[in-house]
Amino acid sequence: MRAIVIGSGVGGLSAAIRLAAMGLQVLVLEKLPGPGGRAFVHRAEGFTFDMGPTVITVPPFLEDLFATAPGDPRLYPDFPEEEGLKHTERYVRLVPLDPFYRLHFPDGTYFDYKDDPEHLEGEVARLAPEDLEGYRRFEAHAKALFQKGFLELGFTHFGSLLDLLKVAPDLLRLDAVRPLFGVVSRYFKNPKTRQIFSFEPLLIGGNPLQVPALYAMIHFVERRWGVHFAM
Repeated sequence: MRAIVIGSGVGGLSAAIRLAAMGLQVLVLEKLPGPGGRAFVHRAEGFTFDMGPTVITVPPFLEDLFATAPGDPRLYPDFPEEEGLKHTERYVRLVPLDPFYRLHFPDGTYFDYKDDPEHLEGEVARLAPEDLEGYRRFEAHAKALFQKGFLELGFTHFGSLLDLLKVAPDLLRLDAVRPLFGVVSRYFKNPKTRQIFSFEPLLIGGNPLQVPALYAMIHFVERRWGVHFAM
């Protein structure tokens, strides 16, 4: 049996790998000069430019993919063969970042963003003490969006419009479809904290003023699995 996958982005390549692991002959079609899609890499004059995402936030997805079709480790001699080595680590090194981000502002202040709840509260208290209680309420909202939007709906098949309509009440109740920046601004008064807790969609090409508040779940996705750089 044969299959054609249109697009060699992360999703397309993942689908192609899984189909090939099932025994299908797979042809991947791509209009760009190389693979990657939104994660395309441009090389010129000895320099490498990431054209899209620069960090990994859910390593278990990669591990699951490489476990499905681990390939031949001998093709990657720079990575050691060790008993019990994760499938992902045979092909790419994921380096956890600490802090995840350091956000700088024109007045010289900064905010270290990491997965430690006490640290985050301390950073908010240091930069904008008036927003500490608002941060705690935002935290609860972001957690609810993570549980519904990622842990539940992220693994739900939407094969029809009816499937989407079934989850609409929950999304509306959580303000998941309102613009992210508007929802964040309900919890924070300081312009800096409003930026800090709404900037993450920029990493995937989204505008915080336009993307839905469902993206607030990224706050908990990063807290759960960390932020990693691929080496």
